[in-house]
Amino acid sequence: MTIERSNIENIMWRKKVDNSLFAYKTTLIPRAYAKQWQLNKYFPEKKSLVYINFQKQTFEGHVTVTKPKGRPNEAHRLYISENLLEELKKVYLMSHIRYLEFLMRKQNNINSSKAMTEIETETPFWEFLDIEFDESKKEFIFVTHYKQVPSFPELFKSMVGSPKLKQIEDSLFGNSGYRIHKQDWKEKYQLSTELGAKNVIYTLLDSENKLLYVGETSQNLATRLADKEFYKKIIPNWTHYRYDALPPSVDKKGRVAIEVLLYRSYAALLESSSEVKSFEISDYKLVNRRFDK
Repeated sequence: MTIERSNIENIMWRKKVDNSLFAYKTTLIPRAYAKQWQLNKYFPEKKSLVYINFQKQTFEGHVTVTKPKGRPNEAHRLYISENLLEELKKVYLMSHIRYLEFLMRKQNNINSSKAMTEIETETPFWEFLDIEFDESKKEFIFVTHYKQVPSFPELFKSMVGSPKLKQIEDSLFGNSGYRIHKQDWKEKYQLSTELGAKNVIYTLLDSENKLLYVGETSQNLATRLADKEFYKKIIPNWTHYRYDALPPSVDKKGRVAIEVLLYRSYAALLESSSEVKSFEISDYKLVNRRFDK
């Protein structure tokens, strides 16, 4: 899908969305654009903080300048934050999925150049991102130009934000350790599309009656929330949910400890049936019945 633009106000670089963005959160700025944007003037340090505007949100990043050996000119790179990378994955989800396929083939001892050639032949597309530099604000502006529409868009959207895909990424990128994969609030109807929502701490919210509930489960979250008899007694008309997927090393005792910690913290902020002193900063009420003072 191409988004035609009529609002280009600065010198613009139309960048191909490539693996460097996903792998290293960076892109080399072509010398011609670095010169036209006067990056040496605005960012004279080796590493400078910058702000990047994308889809009405502002993210931090930084510009670096180095002098590679054997090259006459300096090299400028733009680095993006983890938060911005997550947003780009959602927009350019086909490029992101294709990159993960590339990494999987590399893990199977396929030569890198051969793997990339095969993938580009099988899925012949490129997505593009417009990058502008606003000299008056000293900030970069990212605008989507072309994105490949997936065959099953809702499935792909669900995959990109799922703990299952993040766990695959951890494996491919060698990210080990205690990693909790956090999710945003979602509406109740989206529950059936969840992938990998196991071993979680979750929160249910009734937006109409202003109620909140915190729970834990080792089950698939959709299976756990199918127990209508249980929730009928506590929060029968919940409308939204969110959850945090815990590492496999966290067992029942660990989940319960985190669960108790969370609703003890909520009890200090919201009305509840506990004896915990609360500031009651909202008209929401915590409906959990078990507390640890």
